[in-house]
Amino acid sequence: MTDKSGSHPLASVLTPDFLASVTKARLPPNKGEKHDLSNVWNFLPDFESDGRRSAWWSALVAISKIPLPEMPDMMSFLPSPTDASFPEQCLGLTLLVDQGPRLLCRGLDGRWTDTFFGVIARQLAHSWLALPAEQRPNAWARWKDAGASLEYWILVHFFLSCPFVHSEILDDQNVGLDLTEERRKVVEDLSGRTDSYRSKRADVLSDVLAFSRVARAGSPVGEDVTTQEWVFWSCMLMDVHWPIIRRFGRYPYRNLILGRQSTEEELEWLKETEHFGEASPEVAVKVKEDIAADRWTCLSREPMFN
Repeated sequence: MTDKSGSHPLASVLTPDFLASVTKARLPPNKGEKHDLSNVWNFLPDFESDGRRSAWWSALVAISKIPLPEMPDMMSFLPSPTDASFPEQCLGLTLLVDQGPRLLCRGLDGRWTDTFFGVIARQLAHSWLALPAEQRPNAWARWKDAGASLEYWILVHFFLSCPFVHSEILDDQNVGLDLTEERRKVVEDLSGRTDSYRSKRADVLSDVLAFSRVARAGSPVGEDVTTQEWVFWSCMLMDVHWPIIRRFGRYPYRNLILGRQSTEEELEWLKETEHFGEASPEVAVKVKEDIAADRWTCLSREPMFN
């Protein structure tokens, strides 16, 4: 990826106001409040205000027009890491390139999610991870000093960790485990409670079928669900990605959307998970046609969202 010049077209797209609006659309409005995470988890981006869905999509389309070898360093669109606005801006850009495609790319557009935008999200994540700990956008002290509640920071830290967990590179997955442990430890230290999943650690990190099962079951809900219970569940949700990559070196449910051939072991896994997260056969045919023709079908003119 190349450095950005001041006249790069994306500079007029990835503006501070836009990136701040991305964060505000995905996270609760008041960062200082104590939030019920079991309810917030089901909070979808507010795409109905101020044409946000169209704005997110327009930004993704603009980024998609730049070949990856010519992609600017995404950090160059952000303020200095020492700037007070850096954490929110970095979060907004991460949400755009990591979560945006997962929410909006459907059908053939899904090929772009990990093969293109995922590369950008990982590059950004590795860039901020290389910063001194106190400058990183996920630092609890930075958000706390800015008036954020613990619950708000938990969501910030969760989403900033996602590019590592979505990666098919085992080293990235190991970083994801470390970040999840960091979040877990903060909550344990502040609450005085120990994550009950610690006693099941060996099972969590060896069960290759757990992710689809946990994702389908959903998060714990109800008025009696504490912040700690939700956080420990969400940490387990992140951790169960690791054994899939450890076993297969990739996410088998992505094989169709990426035009990959599944192994016999992967086919058995897909059957056992009831083809969770897999693209349709019709889309898979179109992907193979594109790959054979050495082309990428452009993103749709309008986003699909459900």
